[in-house]
Amino acid sequence: MAKFMLKCFGLVIILLFGVLFGIQKAHFEMDELKTPSLKSIKSLSSTSQNQSKTTEAETVTSHDIKTKQETLNKIDSFNVFSALGQNLTSWISSAFSVMISVFGIIIQEMLAVFSP
Repeated sequence: MAKFMLKCFGLVIILLFGVLFGIQKAHFEMDELKTPSLKSIKSLSSTSQNQSKTTEAETVTSHDIKTKQETLNKIDSFNVFSALGQNLTSWISSAFSVMISVFGIIIQEMLAVFSP
């Protein structure tokens, strides 16, 4: 019995230290995300300058966007699962509205019976 208790106690201690270690590591990772390092700030500023140079070279015209939008409208694919989900949600919402109205009527009748 004592051997079993020692094993359980040891296992609990190991798990406790694992949880504490995980919490500490998550805390440090969150701090790192909140306060980015100086190197990452410098790299972000240099990449933003490079991106601004490339966007000036690649101007997108409204004609390109219109043609892409027309092709998307032509595709007009039908998703079976989306239609099934819409039907299911409409059935569930109508069933719940009927249930709420029935419960309302029942409660109203019960209050009418008990009121003098």
